[in-house]
Amino acid sequence: MILRGRVTKKLLYAGTKSEHEGIVLITSQGGFKLRRKSGNPFWDEDLAQLEGKEIEGQGIIRGGQFILDHWKIVESQQK
Repeated sequence: MILRGRVTKKLLYAGTKSEHEGIVLITSQGGFKLRRKSGNPFWDEDLAQLEGKEIEGQGIIRGGQFILDHWKIVESQQK
């Protein structure tokens, strides 16, 4: 599956033992926690560097997460 959207940081699972700041892809289809296929499920510095950028990623959606195989930075269509 290919998704396109803006990468942002967000507090995830607030009020639970799993509460943490995570990297989220905001798309026209909703928000998905971003993970790399073999990456750390809580924090990934490579994905954190994408904050504020628009990307197009290929991967799978599982349990509210978009697990990336690969991605590219694209120019924003917002003005």
